[in-house]
Amino acid sequence: MECASTACQMITSALRMKNTEVRWSWMNAPWEKMLVQETVSIIRRIRQKGEAMGLTDCQKEMIRAVAENDIRKAKRCALASIAEDATQKNREFCIRYRNILTSEGSAMISMPSELQDILLCEDPALSFKENRYYVTKEQTDLAERILRMSVVSQKLMELQVPYKNATLLYGPPGTGKTMFARYIAYKKGLPFCYLNFSKAVDSYMGATSRNIAKAFTYVASNPCVFLLDEVDAISCNRSKDMSDGASKEIGRVTITLMQEFDRLPNDVIVLGATNRLDILDEAFISRFPIKKEMLPFSEQESKAMVKKFLADIGYVFSEEEIMGAIRKNQDQREIMNRVVLVLAEKIAGGYDGE
Repeated sequence: MECASTACQMITSALRMKNTEVRWSWMNAPWEKMLVQETVSIIRRIRQKGEAMGLTDCQKEMIRAVAENDIRKAKRCALASIAEDATQKNREFCIRYRNILTSEGSAMISMPSELQDILLCEDPALSFKENRYYVTKEQTDLAERILRMSVVSQKLMELQVPYKNATLLYGPPGTGKTMFARYIAYKKGLPFCYLNFSKAVDSYMGATSRNIAKAFTYVASNPCVFLLDEVDAISCNRSKDMSDGASKEIGRVTITLMQEFDRLPNDVIVLGATNRLDILDEAFISRFPIKKEMLPFSEQESKAMVKKFLADIGYVFSEEEIMGAIRKNQDQREIMNRVVLVLAEKIAGGYDGE
């Protein structure tokens, strides 16, 4: 019982630590508190039952992860523990907490207070559902190229050759640019970090540049897939008229964005996403070795996307229902919104085929 006793002491001590706000900021959320409390409860039950019941490998890893403040690993271990439990008495518990653990909200990674809302990070290993995500042959080739270059960039870094594994995705709204970036993070096994430009922009002179610099500083020391979404919101073409005050400030922000971009180490995978390639600064565009247009799917690709989603959730639509969703909508987002609406109506028993 020495193992369980020691582990219990580690967790209890960790819960009492108050010296660093960032270290235990993730415990402020109800789910994280529940995870720690449940871990302590497991250990105490083991101590009460004696030697006949020991810690499983998953439980030991979860205890270690909680004690070391590695919430990503703790959640993965919790999922593994749920997968190991085949007992009928725990079935509802396992289903409930597996769904919670794999929801997008639970996959969010807590950030330092000065970066909250500006930089959003998640663990796609917990939330990304690969079995229902459709990728075209063209997208698969692009993903393989990005992942291959991440290995090459490491070799170049050893040779002290700077290289940015950066890809600029451009095209109409709703064509899956953000989701593709999450897919890359999932395949690479890295956190997915998203710079929220709407929150980073500040009315005070110079504040926007400082916010961007703080986000890039964090990313530079934490290998991840870094998405600059809707980058056209702050990166303007400086060759156009910049005489008014607002334009000058945006010009300064664009320069800051490029300077911080250049400081990123080779092991950060960068993806930019924009609906307006035409208004981006040319010097900024040139920093992306790979540029790829993301277009709405063809009818055949859209059908494959819908069928893969339905197969994963275990529902069947008629060919007419599938084609109805595809023909009435123009892009992937609209199609899937329609599919989910029809699915919800089917479940509610009120679907009338319209």
